[in-house]
Amino acid sequence: MKSPLTFLFVFIVLQSAIAQELKMCGYQGYQTVEEVTSACDLQGTTTSINDTREATVVVDNILDKVGLFRNFLIEECDNINNALAVTMPLEGGSIDRYILYDEAFFTRVSASTGTDWGLTSILAHEVGHHLNGHTLMGGGSNHKVELQADEFSGFVLARMGCSLADAQSAVSKLLPDEASATHPAKQDRLNAIEVGWNRGNGKTIMVKKIEEVEDPTLITAEQVIANYLEAIGGQEKIREIKTLFRNYSHTSKNIDSKVIEAKTDIEELLATPSKIYCKKKSIVPVEYTVFLLGLNNKAYLKSDSKSPWVLAEGINNSANDEEDISYIPEFGDLTNKHNMKYVGLKKIDDKDCYVIEYPIKEFQKNDYSVIEEQKTKYYEASTGLLYYEETRMNIKPKNNSLETNITSKNIYSDYRSVNGVLFSFKQDATTLVATGTAKYTATSVVELSEIKVNPTINPEDFDPTR
Repeated sequence: MKSPLTFLFVFIVLQSAIAQELKMCGYQGYQTVEEVTSACDLQGTTTSINDTREATVVVDNILDKVGLFRNFLIEECDNINNALAVTMPLEGGSIDRYILYDEAFFTRVSASTGTDWGLTSILAHEVGHHLNGHTLMGGGSNHKVELQADEFSGFVLARMGCSLADAQSAVSKLLPDEASATHPAKQDRLNAIEVGWNRGNGKTIMVKKIEEVEDPTLITAEQVIANYLEAIGGQEKIREIKTLFRNYSHTSKNIDSKVIEAKTDIEELLATPSKIYCKKKSIVPVEYTVFLLGLNNKAYLKSDSKSPWVLAEGINNSANDEEDISYIPEFGDLTNKHNMKYVGLKKIDDKDCYVIEYPIKEFQKNDYSVIEEQKTKYYEASTGLLYYEETRMNIKPKNNSLETNITSKNIYSDYRSVNGVLFSFKQDATTLVATGTAKYTATSVVELSEIKVNPTINPEDFDPTR
């Protein structure tokens, strides 16, 4: 999970972004983008935390089984005969994410399969598209992403206590045998669901332990991640975290060797579904500023404690939301089988570390630039804990102007147990920014004074209409 300071930096970088194309992945490949936009009114809709519609309840139950949180809206859309995961472009470059469903279609699914698991499997499939970032990529549905969503569906239904036959019922009863240009053949989809179901048919995701691997060259990224999750408290303890409160103290800041007075207190409260409140008290330029990342992935600002929420126009804060939907990002990595790569053992500050490299992500496109990001994490071999993280961001303008390269380095230390889970209470951060020959370096130390797991919250504080 990024710190509030990182969010502020990303806000500035992406402030000039403009609307992207609508992107969608459907359970069945029937709709065009034009048909969906004409049939479904997506602008200005909201999903309340207290929404009791069956589809919303089912989606929240799905997410609860993997310890993740909803960062999309759920809306009924008549006459589409389908369920779809959709990203909708907004003015200023931000996006709304949706799961769209046709109630009449779900009625036919239940009648055909003879069980409510058919409906659940379809919604789980669409959830899988969002959690794996498929709706942030161009091109819409293809065989690869559809099979990944099917595998996630099988995985999460197994965790919900569903039989393999029921998990496969919707595909088995509703879909054609042959593949189409966008969707795989029925048997391939059934096989993917079975793979996911076998993987999820247990309380934890079983991965062979690192110490059981005789040849170090055969260690996998999943084993390193599972080793880390075990080191900080185990998967079951992590899944119990539903809300989280963190109080930061930004104790020092240094830009190009010039130390500036920037002592800051930041309080951050995160709550399901996908709500993040950040309260920042600083010396300059204001005494009190609140940042809210809402359910609809928009940013809201307050200038003081009594001011109303104000929508921050032109800010896109949703580029990496598929990674930020769990308080422990590695748990989402292991659950969703992200394409991580183990690249070997390397010494960092005299510590032997397992190195995990994440694939390059193109997470923002607009008329002005293409932004790429790659992340590398280093886990201390002796403890299993995350020690060092490096993120490289490359902003490539399309108008032949100079590229900007941003490298962020974080060292994690001072791990303390909170409700049986270890959290890092200190982070030493360095940011290197280079545009042509212009370069600068900023360093900071961020310390947490307090963390609370599952604090009592007032749901009304998280009404996205406020």
